[in-house]
Amino acid sequence: MRLFIGGMRGSQPAIGSRFDEFGGDTTSLLVTGSHGERLVLDAGTGMRAVAGQLARTEPGEVTVLFSHYHLDHLAGLTMNPLLYNKQWSFKFVGPAFPDGNVCSAVTGLLAQPYWPVSWKQMSARIEFAEFPAEGIRVGSLRVRGCRVPHPGGCVAYRIEDGTRDASVVFATDMEWRQRTDDDEKSFMTMCSTPRPADLLIIDAHFAEAEKDAFAGWGHSCREDDLAMARAAGIPRVLLGHHAPNADDRTLLAAEEQVRKLSSGALLARAGQWLTICG
Repeated sequence: MRLFIGGMRGSQPAIGSRFDEFGGDTTSLLVTGSHGERLVLDAGTGMRAVAGQLARTEPGEVTVLFSHYHLDHLAGLTMNPLLYNKQWSFKFVGPAFPDGNVCSAVTGLLAQPYWPVSWKQMSARIEFAEFPAEGIRVGSLRVRGCRVPHPGGCVAYRIEDGTRDASVVFATDMEWRQRTDDDEKSFMTMCSTPRPADLLIIDAHFAEAEKDAFAGWGHSCREDDLAMARAAGIPRVLLGHHAPNADDRTLLAAEEQVRKLSSGALLARAGQWLTICG
């Protein structure tokens, strides 16, 4: 199983040379399975780079899985040229929240007055599905999820490649310090069952010193993330959802700090490919 990072900036894109190393595009990642399965996690502006990687492969079906529908995780749909190509098929899957579901979020954005071309006019085959409680399968990839604390709701996912016995947990936009006992139990169970995931990709928007000033904003701090990974027995941690004002210098200093706390921790860089081994 391999992972490509199209972008992992949080809240809004960051523009300028000060953001070159870690990237300024918002969250969108591509997971490829051992049989060529293609699973996209969120559709932030990093979708542009993800679409570029997809375009290098044989046209066919792609599953796009949403954690939630805030604009920084949705706006990249307008930047995906493959939606205008009839050789491609996109299945959009996501949770239902009181304020909307995957169909209302995607069709609302890909329509007037927000976008000049309606999703109905796009050449690619498009379908929608609500993420079910029992999870989904994308070829050999098995995906299950659990709700995590974030304003408006959010779902974290565990993706397992049954062929290679490799697994990754994707947990963006989660405020760990706002969790309930049930939140903690369900998330930690997902991280560690049937065995600890090989990689945890997680919201690290803030440093611990900032946690009180930004309480209620819906994001976690790097120190809490590393503690979660230790408790779950996860050896590798990829910290993301970088604050939009955190430039390369700031993030390099943060990475140096977290590396002292955990040798398996890194900050996510746009354009990076990772291999997830069981």
